[in-house]
Amino acid sequence: MKFTLCHDTSKKTLAIPRAALQLSGLEDAERLTLRAGHGCVVLTRQEGAARERLETIRLLHDLNVGMVVRLALDSRPSSGMPCKRASEVFRSYDAEFLDMLEHCGVDLFGLGALLTREEDAE
Repeated sequence: MKFTLCHDTSKKTLAIPRAALQLSGLEDAERLTLRAGHGCVVLTRQEGAARERLETIRLLHDLNVGMVVRLALDSRPSSGMPCKRASEVFRSYDAEFLDMLEHCGVDLFGLGALLTREEDAE
């Protein structure tokens, strides 16, 4: 299930819809763990049962597949001449991770150019 939250950036808090907690089975959880990365947040029961962990892995896997496919498609129009700063963009990623992206069809030259353009726009 996917929810779109409209965040009022002038406020310091953001509420999780009760319906989302009910559908996820977390409405009765007393302790939740929130993991945050750049551009993403994952909320799980702190001491989840094996079934919950398995379902979380499946959900994240499905999400990952969709994101990698989108990344592969987005990197294609940007491919061509190697970007001079592309190697700088990938410094924080290990070779195994980059190999996986290439294996999945991501054009690293194109992705490097795309990331460089995003950085320049910021």
